Amino acid sequence: MKHSFFKRILTAVLAVALLLAAAPALAENPAVDAAVQQQKLDAIYTLALNAINKEDYATARKYLNISFVYCDRETNPVMYADLLLKQACLDVIEGENDLALLGLDAALAVQPDLADAYLVRTQIYTAQGDFTRAVENLEKYVELTQDTAMYETIAQLHDANGDAEAAQAAYDKFVAGAGADSQEAGFQSGLYRMENGRYEEAIETFTAYTEDEVYAAGAWYNIGISRMNLGQYEEAVAAFNDCEAKGGSFSGLYYNRGICSLMISQWESAAADFEKSVATEPFVDDARYNLAICQMQTGAYEQAVASFTTLIGDGEDAAEKAETAETERQVNDAAYYFRAVCNAALGNLEAAIQDYTTCIDHGYELAQTYYQRAQVYAAMGDTEKQTSDLENSLKATD
Repeated sequence: MKHSFFKRILTAVLAVALLLAAAPALAENPAVDAAVQQQKLDAIYTLALNAINKEDYATARKYLNISFVYCDRETNPVMYADLLLKQACLDVIEGENDLALLGLDAALAVQPDLADAYLVRTQIYTAQGDFTRAVENLEKYVELTQDTAMYETIAQLHDANGDAEAAQAAYDKFVAGAGADSQEAGFQSGLYRMENGRYEEAIETFTAYTEDEVYAAGAWYNIGISRMNLGQYEEAVAAFNDCEAKGGSFSGLYYNRGICSLMISQWESAAADFEKSVATEPFVDDARYNLAICQMQTGAYEQAVASFTTLIGDGEDAAEKAETAETERQVNDAAYYFRAVCNAALGNLEAAIQDYTTCIDHGYELAQTYYQRAQVYAAMGDTEKQTSDLENSLKATD
């Protein structure tokens, strides 16, 4: 869960200045001129706010402490609670959360409806991982302020606490209170359902947007993702097609549609999408691997070998590429295995042996790999190595 908004809220709580009402003379010192007292309080409080705005928190704390001398809890409770609140905010900034909680308790004892105190409490409990208390305090803040936009954050807190049902209920309240922004909030609600694995509900939500001028392409894309996660691959392909027809150009459109086509053995369609994905999307290695699989499945072995070789990076220009590579790539051992299968089909037996040996060195699917290499040795007339690999294949299954 992201908490960056809390920092902005904390800064806002610190910087808000109250309109200072003239306080009556302190009861225990009736000779003190109330106007002078108020003027001093006003000046000192303003200096504290100026220091806060400059992020000079040490100076701000000094002036806040002095402010208590001129602010009486009984006669000016609003100001007194505000001073406690701002001290608590400074405690949070300095990492003194337990001390901050004591200050917030004191502020709420003076002014029980001090909404910002509940908001700062929410921040502290969130940082401590106590999401239950964080939710309780943020709900109290919403009760006091009617700021229903905070239900989105309450949903995130429930989600962080592992309560998807409560999270969705909170998000529904956020949508209900969105007013003029209800359309966008409703679409976001669909995203929230999808992210929480409630794919059927997400599909139902997004279906309402499939003809919307703004949201149609995104709605179809998300329907495709949801159906893909439900294993409804044909329907997912159709949804991705509708997304493309609506002008959608989402990163992952080609790759995900390719995966769905691959899952229903539509090899040529899948290959076409993986080629587009390699060229335009960030999933290059995965897309190239799946492209090679599709080429292999359609008998285009030479193309498949070329794709696997590019993926593995051991072609003729491999040394040059290795010198310019910024990071070491991790190649799926299955790429070596299937390149061996393709080379064997093409009669490139030595190349097949080399790749099967690499898989064995890496411990990849030993029973199957030994067996396949044995077949290649048989084709080469090397019965001794064939026998050894067949024996090793049997041992690997024990």
